[in-house]
Amino acid sequence: MPMPETRLTRTRVAAAVFGGRRQAQRGASLIVALVSLVAMISAAFALFRSVDNANMASANYQFLRSAEQNTDLAMNEALLAYMQSHPTAGLNVMDRNTNQAGISYYAILQPQTADGVPQLLAGLPAPTWSGSGPTPTGWPGEQIDPQSRQLRRYVIERMCDTAGPATPNACRLYEYTFPRNCQNNCSSGTSEWLPFVRITVRIDGPKNATAYSQLFMKGD
Repeated sequence: MPMPETRLTRTRVAAAVFGGRRQAQRGASLIVALVSLVAMISAAFALFRSVDNANMASANYQFLRSAEQNTDLAMNEALLAYMQSHPTAGLNVMDRNTNQAGISYYAILQPQTADGVPQLLAGLPAPTWSGSGPTPTGWPGEQIDPQSRQLRRYVIERMCDTAGPATPNACRLYEYTFPRNCQNNCSSGTSEWLPFVRITVRIDGPKNATAYSQLFMKGD
């Protein structure tokens, strides 16, 4: 009768061995599942941050593009002031041979940054903001756009090294040829030399968006 007992003992040993292997396999599967879950959560957070950063970059780009488009309005205001046609008469440049900081006009080219922006504009601090938009800074001729809530400022410079009448030694000049039927404001001869003028505008918008634009034109 010993044989049946031996077989029974072997069967119990085999069952115990295979049962331990099943428990080990179940423990390994749990570890793999936890690692996979952590990896999925990390990937989800990374995707969320990527989308959030992309949205922020897109919004900042839109603010910058809006500021760049608003430079046209500031440039037009500066041109009107130089041509003595600005709606605010006090901003018109009536004397082009002298510096007039009160209307943002300079008969002498002002110090500039490495990018060619007058330090008068580049060194200005960003405006303070309230719920309705930027706070006026008192800069001559500045305008605040009610829709985009952007602050517009400009500087007009005659491209000369000294004030007074424009001369070849002190100014960058161009030759203006009189029309054939010229009757008013025409000197003797057929042409005269006049200075170039540089207009620089600065736009400050939401999210610290800042844009500059420059125009070089023939003065008179």
